[in-house]
Amino acid sequence: MEKCDMFGRIKIRKSDKLFRELLLKERGERCQRCARRGRVEVSHFHGRRKENVRYDFENVDLLCGGCHRFFHESPSSYFTWKHEQLGEKRFKALEIRANTYKKRDDAMQEIILRKLLTLYERRNKK
Repeated sequence: MEKCDMFGRIKIRKSDKLFRELLLKERGERCQRCARRGRVEVSHFHGRRKENVRYDFENVDLLCGGCHRFFHESPSSYFTWKHEQLGEKRFKALEIRANTYKKRDDAMQEIILRKLLTLYERRNKK
């Protein structure tokens, strides 16, 4: 387990680490809300317990500690920001995916994320 200061102890899976690596490669270390550079945290709009959107790029944002804390203290602000970010149609689709059951399969998720990382690296090597 790794310690996360804001939320106490949380279990970080191998697939969580792979997903974070992919997010950082694609989005860089810049807060998506305030554009501050530096260490960013992975923020799930719908919580990590919802397996169907745990590794969904539309459900996850990279935020600085201040913005991450702000959104957790003001969920209505996160709702408004996320809705503006995605637009009505994509926001509703995310809501449906978040409320659809998916059985946890860590091994398959690791395979998928490793493949995505490989594809990303090949695409950006050119």
